[in-house]
Amino acid sequence: MAVSSGDIIRGVWGAWRLAKRDTGGMAMFDISPDGAAKSFVAAALAFPLFAVEQAVALGFRWPLLLQPVPLVITALGFLASWLVLPAALTWILPWLGRGQRLAGTIVACNWAALLISSAGFVALMLNTLGLFPGQLGFLVLIVTEIACFIYEGFVLRTALEVELPIVAGLVVFDALTSELLVAWITGAVQAAL
Repeated sequence: MAVSSGDIIRGVWGAWRLAKRDTGGMAMFDISPDGAAKSFVAAALAFPLFAVEQAVALGFRWPLLLQPVPLVITALGFLASWLVLPAALTWILPWLGRGQRLAGTIVACNWAALLISSAGFVALMLNTLGLFPGQLGFLVLIVTEIACFIYEGFVLRTALEVELPIVAGLVVFDALTSELLVAWITGAVQAAL
């Protein structure tokens, strides 16, 4: 199950096409169970961005994040946040009669999550560097977050072909669990320092 550069390029390109609201982006993905497993490489690609975001949250104490305990807490928390939605989908999709779409949905969500992480990272860095005057930076962060929720909803709706209320519920579930895990990670890392 080696992941090739072609797998990564197809995954990112498919997610990019979905971001442009092109449902044909799904055709770029390997929607087999093996493809679903390979798509978790997106988490490895997104982790450095998350680590930098955690360092920004620590401010001047950021070098402490490189100590073993805070680094392990950060890595495990990030991994947990990446696995919550696929784990929930494993249980929810058969209940909705969409179990056959599990692998494709996991692939699409993983590659989309890499783009979502990248967009959030860019917005946070631009705001942190003070490139936006006054409250404009905060507004950019909010608009980016809303756009990411809409994108995730589009990806889920395209992959699952389900009604909008189900998609909205999945997006809210993912957002809440992710925010709770990020808050826990930040608190646990600060407590470990």
